Amino acid sequence: MGSSTFYSNSIIITTNRAFQIAPGISYQEKWYSRKFERVWNDTKRKIDTSIEKGFFSSRDISFSLGINTAIFGKYEKFGKNSNIRAIRHVIRPNMSINYKPDMAKKDYYAVKIDTTGRQYRFSYYDGTIFGPFSEGKYGGIGFGIDNNLEAKVKNKKDTAADAPDEKIRLIDGFGFNGGYNFLADSFQLSPITFYARSTLFEKINITAGATLDPYDVDSLGFRKKEYAWKSGKFSPGHIVNGNVAVSATFQSKSKENKTKEKQIQENNSNQLPQTMEEQMMQLEYVRQNPAEFVDFDVPWNVTVSYSLNFSRQFRADYSGFKTELYSNLNMNGDFSLTPKWKVGMQAYYDFKTSKLQSFTTFITRELHCWQLSINITPVGLYRSFNITVNPKSGMLRDLKINRTRYFYGT
Repeated sequence: MGSSTFYSNSIIITTNRAFQIAPGISYQEKWYSRKFERVWNDTKRKIDTSIEKGFFSSRDISFSLGINTAIFGKYEKFGKNSNIRAIRHVIRPNMSINYKPDMAKKDYYAVKIDTTGRQYRFSYYDGTIFGPFSEGKYGGIGFGIDNNLEAKVKNKKDTAADAPDEKIRLIDGFGFNGGYNFLADSFQLSPITFYARSTLFEKINITAGATLDPYDVDSLGFRKKEYAWKSGKFSPGHIVNGNVAVSATFQSKSKENKTKEKQIQENNSNQLPQTMEEQMMQLEYVRQNPAEFVDFDVPWNVTVSYSLNFSRQFRADYSGFKTELYSNLNMNGDFSLTPKWKVGMQAYYDFKTSKLQSFTTFITRELHCWQLSINITPVGLYRSFNITVNPKSGMLRDLKINRTRYFYGT
């Protein structure tokens, strides 16, 4: 079991219509119930791992100053008989100055991992649920470019001469992110992350991503302190992980006939602006507590998602690296028993283990300005029972009464 607490604050300053400056600070603390220590065994010629149980903590803080802008481009030279009126390309470059002290130094140690004397630095918290913080000071820059493509097409639903054109998103976003650490004595350039996301037929969401390591590796896959393109043959680097995810949502019409966009706007209207880290943490909380975030105006909805991931990981004997492939299927949905009662479920199936790894069922009761929700997770490593009473307002959601019990299984 573990716990993670995150705090982040940033202020967006618009200097003019072209640039935005955002200074920020973030603090995160993790609590662990165990830690792992690895020691080389000369007799067995392998690494032995011991587990120490107790209460352990680690923390991290960082400071940033970001700047971003947007560049717009449009192509309109299509024929008179073409259904396409224009294509617009939006480029959003961003850069940030970042500093992070080395608060996790005490959590790392060097261990011999083979008979040649090769050493590798491990964290006491490698293998835990939340994982360790990164080691080393960071003082450098972050950079990235985000793009999207939109098309303006002839409105086929409205044949009137003055009918407005219809906007279609071709690619919701694609781009890359990276960084350079001036305080590091080696591996200053960070791995480069590439991503793309799009929506088909307003129902199917597709996302994909990959991470490119720009440094060369030896015959066993360990990183070398030189760029891949300086190794004698041209190479931008090697892919260390990647993912593809496809999801689709089906739901009945809202009782008040709201569009999905209007529902999202209403849900966000009472909430304070959030950073990307806060948004990711909120999404994770929504995933773990689905009963608190149902929409009583929608009689039923079902979401199905499939993801395929691969990553480069240590072999069991630490003799090198291997590529592991994972895939899973997620299903969640709910339906109204009455106008004030809702029931639902959430399931996670792992194709690698061919097992149902998690299953949660919930029931929710609307209490005018308040909401009662019960989550039960009878399947999985961390089984739990949770009952919560909280305000429906987004700003007051943290003013809640909560009771949770965990049951650990294998």
